[in-house]
Amino acid sequence: MKERIVTAIVIIGVVIFPLIYGGLWLEALALIVLIGGGYEWMHCAKSYNKWPKWYMPLILAAVLVTRWVPANYFMATLFLPVALIWMSPIFIECMDIEDAFYVMTYFIVFTLIYQTIGYLIPNHLYVITICLATYGSDTGAWAIGRKFGKHKMNPRISPKKSWEGFAGGLIFGFILSFIVSFLYVGQLNFMLNLAICLICPLFAELGDLCFSLIKRYYNIKDFSNLLPGHGGILDRVDSLLINLLIFGFLFTIL
Repeated sequence: MKERIVTAIVIIGVVIFPLIYGGLWLEALALIVLIGGGYEWMHCAKSYNKWPKWYMPLILAAVLVTRWVPANYFMATLFLPVALIWMSPIFIECMDIEDAFYVMTYFIVFTLIYQTIGYLIPNHLYVITICLATYGSDTGAWAIGRKFGKHKMNPRISPKKSWEGFAGGLIFGFILSFIVSFLYVGQLNFMLNLAICLICPLFAELGDLCFSLIKRYYNIKDFSNLLPGHGGILDRVDSLLINLLIFGFLFTIL
């Protein structure tokens, strides 16, 4: 428990400046998540240790490049890596098509997330709302589920999650993010902020299940042991990553 608490304090210390100040602080935090999360994601593949040493850095570089190319070249920088990843098993004997599709998923998902970071850099206060909605939902689901949970949501994926906890997470995530955001919502698009408060608590819980599916499929408990007592980077930001995608969607339509 002591190790877990110490790690939590360190995590808070690392993320506090990006949340408050945005800018380069947020950019640096995004790079840590993209690179560390990329390593953890690909490391799940059974044949990862046999892949060429240059393969993962190349995929990470491709993710980073997509954000900075001119808009009219974006689709080219998206299509070309997808095609090359798909063809990887043809030229890399230790990779199979399952590995290729798994890496392709990383590239597409994290490219979209990194694009979303570009929206958030000049609007970093939205990150606070997203985090409150996400981790408020996680906390509410855990607390209510632990005390009142009786009806299991999906034991096949997560035996401990209950419908009672699910409802508690939705309510607590909304209330926490909506109330706290009144401290700064005057600097934001009110309707977009409200949509985050309403929708992100739902996808926080669904996102957690999505990453639980990955761990169950590859038969691992945590994505890594980088964060003692907490697992890996992806274990801490799984729901948040899904909600970054949701924010990217909401930002483009509202």
